[in-house]
Amino acid sequence: MAGKLTLKEGIKDGSPIFVGYFTTALAFGLLTRTSGLRFVEGILISLTNYSGSGQFLMMNLYNSGALLLEICISVLFINTRYLFMASSLVGRLEDPNSIPLKLVSGFGTTDEVFAVASFKGSKLNMQYMCGLVFISYIGWVLGTAVGYVAGTFLPEVIQKASVITVYAMFASLLGGETRKLTKTIFVFMLSAALNSLFIIGFSMSVGISFIISMIAATLFGARIYTDEEVGIA
Repeated sequence: MAGKLTLKEGIKDGSPIFVGYFTTALAFGLLTRTSGLRFVEGILISLTNYSGSGQFLMMNLYNSGALLLEICISVLFINTRYLFMASSLVGRLEDPNSIPLKLVSGFGTTDEVFAVASFKGSKLNMQYMCGLVFISYIGWVLGTAVGYVAGTFLPEVIQKASVITVYAMFASLLGGETRKLTKTIFVFMLSAALNSLFIIGFSMSVGISFIISMIAATLFGARIYTDEEVGIA
């Protein structure tokens, strides 16, 4: 039987995530600056949201002039997957009834943290999860701060170029999913077509068109995917 997990082991396993999050958050911090937010506002977004795809989407909608309600609903939808990830980790916890342990695990569940925790050979205890979660969290928040400050001396052309990070992030996510399941491309094409139609053809706001397109594409995906393909059966 594997030994009891420690805080040090959690930090060690989370260190590669720290590096990845720090570098990605540099771009996000720079993006918040070019979007006109103050330093404290940029940091608060990372402190309270802690979601790369959600935060980049948030800034993209903000820069497009979307309403606050539209931004909130869009970010809620795109982050829904974390609810399922966190729920699936409960069975891996050393004490599934521990509220503090579930809170730490739920707060810190991201795609990368979930992947590392899921393949750990031992039951996940408080010490290990604190190490894994908070080293990753620090990487994201610290990267945001450094990225914002870097904007004070980087050339303006480089700062403005940071807006492409949101497209690069979602393109990488799409590419990864397409390699696993080709049906993903049909879901993507439907969402993109509907979004373009609503904005260009019906003059809808960016936020509303995104929400409707996302829901429609999700329902379409639910119809064409089998239980085996999504890992239910």
